[in-house]
Amino acid sequence: MTNAITLAQELLACLQTALLAGPNPPPANKIMLRAGGEVTPLLSTTTDECCTGLGWVRIQSLSGVKQLGDADAVSGCFAQERTLTLELGVARCAPVGDVSTIPGEDEWTAVALQLDADMGAMEQAVCCAFGDLDTDPPSPAIEVAVGSYQPFGVDGNCIGGTMTVALRLDTCCA
Repeated sequence: MTNAITLAQELLACLQTALLAGPNPPPANKIMLRAGGEVTPLLSTTTDECCTGLGWVRIQSLSGVKQLGDADAVSGCFAQERTLTLELGVARCAPVGDVSTIPGEDEWTAVALQLDADMGAMEQAVCCAFGDLDTDPPSPAIEVAVGSYQPFGVDGNCIGGTMTVALRLDTCCA
């Protein structure tokens, strides 16, 4: 079976390349693997991950394809085909005003253009990491399905988006 973290790291390397080639790139050390049920950009007295820019890949889930009771679910191995879902994400600083003004059209347009570029970088990363899987004949080990892009924010000073990619992996005991 293909290792989930290896696939996550491959996707991360491609995301880093795509983001660093785009407009207003986050620092390279802020494009990283993250763990947990969700990514919450962190804030300290010296660092604000939203306003420095943050890119990530995390393992969202790993689940079996077959269900108990399926006629073909019984095998000599505890595992069968699995679906690995990876999440890519980018967080940015939301536009802010000051005590007397709120962000205007120019600030919001700049953020919308940046988030569009970030979404494009996520798509490029998926193609970079897994685009060669569409071989002829198709690879029996991995199938790829790109999920939806989901914007988030404004939450505090953060705005951004996430995208998922599901990978159907072969069995562990082939």
